Amino acid sequence: MDINLQSELLQVYREALQPPFCGSFREWAESNIVLPPAYAIPGKLDLAISPYLHKPMRDIDNPNITQVNLCMATQIGKSLVEELFIPYTIINNPGPVFRIFHNKEVSDVFAETRLIPLLKNCEPIKPLLRYDRFSTKKNAISLPHVAVTMGSSNTSLAHGMSVKYLLCDELWQWEPGQFNKFLARTTAFAGRRKIICSSQPSKSGHEWEQICHKGKVYDWQWSCPKCNARQPFYWSKERDDGSYGGFNWDTILLPDGSTNIELSSRTTELECINCRHRITDTPCNRNQLNQTGEYICTKSDGDPAVVTYMAPCFVNVNISFASRAAEYMIAKQTKKLTGLDELMEIFVEQSLGKFYKREQSQEVSKILIELYAKEKLDNTWVNTMGVDVQRTGKVKYYVIRAWNKNGNESRRIAFGIARTWEEIELMRVKHNVLLPMVHVDSGDGVTVGEVYQQCLLHGLVLKSQYGLQYISWTPTKGDGNKTSYKHPDNVTRLYAPESAQDAQFPVGHKLKGVPAKLVLFSNFSLKTILTNIRDNRVEGIKWLVDHSDEEYDRQLYSEGLVDVVDKKSGLITQRWLQQAQSNHYLDVEVLCLLGALRANVFSATKINEADIQKLIDNSKPKTV
Repeated sequence: MDINLQSELLQVYREALQPPFCGSFREWAESNIVLPPAYAIPGKLDLAISPYLHKPMRDIDNPNITQVNLCMATQIGKSLVEELFIPYTIINNPGPVFRIFHNKEVSDVFAETRLIPLLKNCEPIKPLLRYDRFSTKKNAISLPHVAVTMGSSNTSLAHGMSVKYLLCDELWQWEPGQFNKFLARTTAFAGRRKIICSSQPSKSGHEWEQICHKGKVYDWQWSCPKCNARQPFYWSKERDDGSYGGFNWDTILLPDGSTNIELSSRTTELECINCRHRITDTPCNRNQLNQTGEYICTKSDGDPAVVTYMAPCFVNVNISFASRAAEYMIAKQTKKLTGLDELMEIFVEQSLGKFYKREQSQEVSKILIELYAKEKLDNTWVNTMGVDVQRTGKVKYYVIRAWNKNGNESRRIAFGIARTWEEIELMRVKHNVLLPMVHVDSGDGVTVGEVYQQCLLHGLVLKSQYGLQYISWTPTKGDGNKTSYKHPDNVTRLYAPESAQDAQFPVGHKLKGVPAKLVLFSNFSLKTILTNIRDNRVEGIKWLVDHSDEEYDRQLYSEGLVDVVDKKSGLITQRWLQQAQSNHYLDVEVLCLLGALRANVFSATKINEADIQKLIDNSKPKTV
């Protein structure tokens, strides 16, 4: 027998005869993991400088804990915990693993630069990889006894397969509902499964926040070296006497009266909220804060099998107080000058490790009169514009409609086809349509990115009593499942509150980070109201056109209300279905109606869902 083969066989036998590992997750990782060059600190793993990871790793060992959420600032090693767990479970408690990212590109990069090198560096796993050159791929690690599958949250992986371990990365970027689909893949392993989620926080109200608050929540806090008081890393927290605790600095002004950010940030100190002891910004002090920090439970109710750990960027001893103070001052200055709070949002989420509570936006109807000079507005009429973009993006159908403020009359004043976005803007200006009253359909996935960008490009910053506002065209999308939406003022309407959407401008673009303010609406309800006022079925409401047009008329009657029998449940549901070749003018008239509802200049806003049902009943649908 070949001597090398003999040596390897003996090694395999020796390892097989070894007693099972009985230590902790952390102990195994520090004994067996060598981090490849893609990691911030390559080489043999040492978690001594990361005490904020110790308790989460202990809970991963705890059989009574099913789900561990690491909701933390960026660049502090939260994803590392998931990555260490993969080789740990391959050797000690194997089972099918999902490692899911928000898109495929990130998944591929992770596999190629981190996971595959990590496994090849791990001595207990090397023999499993040595003789099968097909065992490591970008989308899967296939070993004789276990498979690790990697991919995007938007793939078909959420259906069909069962997994014991679910590892989710950056849930703040996932589409709503996707997490629960993947969570359902673990039900076959109930009682034995383990879910680990790592992500920076997001906007308050996001699904990720709901996931974090499902069980207990722990917040990493520091201990004052003078009075031993435990406290969060407050950011200029005001006391009752008007003074501030937490991070403070001296404001040094430039000759023009603005803040000298560089010099001011250098004065940053951390002040105890209790005894007012101040800690200067030195590596030694930052390390001391880290080593004496501790997790404090800030939410003790909920599912006891789910725990969430939150930590700011200051657990990374290489991050100075001054750098984050400068980041904050720049964000504050940008918000003051432009009214845009995206930099402040990034600071809160990525540095402080907190969910960002955006200032509540005002209702469009309250802003419009103030933002535009009153002489721009006719005393009687408000104009709205609907735009429907075709898949190629080259053809854009539009309708401009005037609504009487008494809510009793509407007149079509322009309609047609535009070939460019500039033509749409020219028509808007010509007919004095306010920017937010241009409603553009973004329902087609092929053109949605272009719609978001064009809506923002045709906008401007205006000053109002609510502060600086970025006002632009309004991207919209019809929701076939909703009939009404509850707003922050507890009023139910046929359209949703504005939701911030990433327009995906390239880095360096002047509008990078400015959100497109999408408005969802009940397509079913609005189309029902529109077709009934179109046919004079709503008493006291006139809905007029300036002149007859054969193509417009054909499209206006292109859809019918149909009873559809659900093949699975057998229940009958009602839907508007297209019965002619084109329905574009019908769609843009719906958007004009949406504008009237949002501007509060149409009395049909008072039609409740029972009244809508009466209108539906009068439409006499067919059954298919």
